[in-house]
Amino acid sequence: MDKPLNFIQKTTLALATSPLWLIAKLPQAVRLKLGRFVGRQAGKLIKKRRQIMTQNLSLAFPEKNNAWREAVIRQHFERLGEDAAESFWGWYGNTTLPPEHRIIGAEHIETALARGQGIILNAGHFTPGDFAVYLAAQHWPIHAVYRPNDNPVIDELINRGRRKHVVRLIDRENTRGMIRTLKAGGILWTAADQSYHGKQSAYLPFFGIKCATSTAIPALARLSGAIVLPFYVRREGGRYQIIIQAPFEHLPSGDDTADTAQLVSALEAEIRNEPSAYLWGHRRYKDLIKEHPSNIT
Repeated sequence: MDKPLNFIQKTTLALATSPLWLIAKLPQAVRLKLGRFVGRQAGKLIKKRRQIMTQNLSLAFPEKNNAWREAVIRQHFERLGEDAAESFWGWYGNTTLPPEHRIIGAEHIETALARGQGIILNAGHFTPGDFAVYLAAQHWPIHAVYRPNDNPVIDELINRGRRKHVVRLIDRENTRGMIRTLKAGGILWTAADQSYHGKQSAYLPFFGIKCATSTAIPALARLSGAIVLPFYVRREGGRYQIIIQAPFEHLPSGDDTADTAQLVSALEAEIRNEPSAYLWGHRRYKDLIKEHPSNIT
């Protein structure tokens, strides 16, 4: 069990939560407009993060010019602000009636549930983020994999909202808990698309450039008998699409690296659909293959 917050931490949490409650009470159109404004201002201030984003976009889209990259970054910060405001509503608002959305590919989940098979919803780090989990949880019992925040106050601020909707939050280090959930026929939401070094990793192309990549998703499927479904959420204005793609044939195949390469390819296709929705601020290319040739797997 996590260590309880002390008095100062509880007070800090109450103060930090108050403005989120206020934002959550706003009509969606106003909430999104506020989010766009805050996102634009944040984008002007976070210069180091903008630099990382520019470098990542230059590597992933070398054919594009600086004007295109600047437009993507500007749109990204606006979307980031909008989707953060939506997440605040999901955590602290009256969520009885979800925003307008439609589901594409629900049959892939329903088929697996009918046969009692565990399901891995393989997402990515896009701006909807937590709101994508909220939308999925309106239709199915979701167990969400997460990384605990180093700051206990921020961790509780976020997870207090998350726990309203999901069956359970599972620490990303709790592999046994994930496998138990999947073997019991549960639905696991996870995003394993950031830079990762460890036993379950390989250098795989991401937009043509090899970088450290987690191979945990096929391994989880192999160990639990679960099906892997690429899962994405898109937003246009205040409307959403939940997209569940068909499973890859013969995944897991027993070759976790090859299976992960297929999942990365699907992720790339979704990113190309709307580059500004992806979290380019993460240092995805911090360990390029050319810098560490001895680490080739």
